[in-house]
Amino acid sequence: MEERQPGAILHPEPTDEPAFAARTVEHSRDYLAEIVGLESRAGERIQAGPILKLMYETAVAVAFRHCEHRPVMLRLDRIDLTRVISHMDLVRIEGRMIEVGRSSMVIEVRCYAKSPTEREFRPCHVGYLTMVAIDEDGQPVRSLPGLSYDTPAGLESKALASHRRAEILERRQALEWIDREERLRVSDVLEPLEAERYECLVPAQTEVRVKGQVIPANLQPDGRVRAGDLLVWLDRVATYTASQFTRSDHVVTLSVNDVVFKRPLHATDRIELISRVAYVRTHTLEVAVDIIVHTLDGAQYPLDSVEFFLINYGPNGAKRRVTSGLVLDEADQDGLRRYLKARTRFHFWKAHPESHLSQSPE
Repeated sequence: MEERQPGAILHPEPTDEPAFAARTVEHSRDYLAEIVGLESRAGERIQAGPILKLMYETAVAVAFRHCEHRPVMLRLDRIDLTRVISHMDLVRIEGRMIEVGRSSMVIEVRCYAKSPTEREFRPCHVGYLTMVAIDEDGQPVRSLPGLSYDTPAGLESKALASHRRAEILERRQALEWIDREERLRVSDVLEPLEAERYECLVPAQTEVRVKGQVIPANLQPDGRVRAGDLLVWLDRVATYTASQFTRSDHVVTLSVNDVVFKRPLHATDRIELISRVAYVRTHTLEVAVDIIVHTLDGAQYPLDSVEFFLINYGPNGAKRRVTSGLVLDEADQDGLRRYLKARTRFHFWKAHPESHLSQSPE
């Protein structure tokens, strides 16, 4: 049995056995809507952080309506953000419950946006967040209302939950062989250059380190950091890293890989983010951000590593070629594994267009 760390929130596997009276999908369905960004930058493409935070807040609202306990985020499934959302767009996030376990809930969130000159909302992004209900002591609540699939909306949610589980398994299987490789060679990992590079850097030269506290406007009652605020910070650091590498002020996140927070973060924790470029293509690149938590008693532990896939574009909005490249070395096995995983993720994404709402950025 896995040893539980103090304060840890372990992932409770979904179960088909409801603790008591089930509730319908319609019971907890909710939405949030907001005019995003800055008026001074109206029409410019907005970064992903504020959109991710709004999706998180929608999932919190849906989870609370269903279970009537305080929810915290355990997992954000890989999400593609390829549709453009601009400053001063009206963004509407609709959320619904699709699966409930003993203490965990999976919420689907759908993002729609509308500029001031448009009459109708356009679909943008779809995401899935796993929330855990906790009690006043911060411990998982082990008995939640079940989810009824007896309505048309329930049947659709059941199908979505099944599709989500299959997709997660497929993505995991596409990558797990890489960790089984004892040693990687550059010749087996590196893709041929698709574009001329004017500058080449080793991954360590792309590194950006920041360290501080996440102090949101409103903390959780027990002093926990809200995951939405951390997502905004992660996206900001990933964007800075990509901008520094490309020497471009116009870089934006296209996708965020799976995010898993198995332990809570508190306002007293110092959080260190270590970010570096892991993979480069013609117009796009992947940035990996490692999260290291430093507690007040001097202990530290890694929380997760989050991968952001970003695109370089020009002032006119058209994609722009990345002129910097990576130099890999067999002594840096971690860098080779990150590169190979990023490369595998990209080609998996290209081969599964049904998993996102837009075309490939390349």
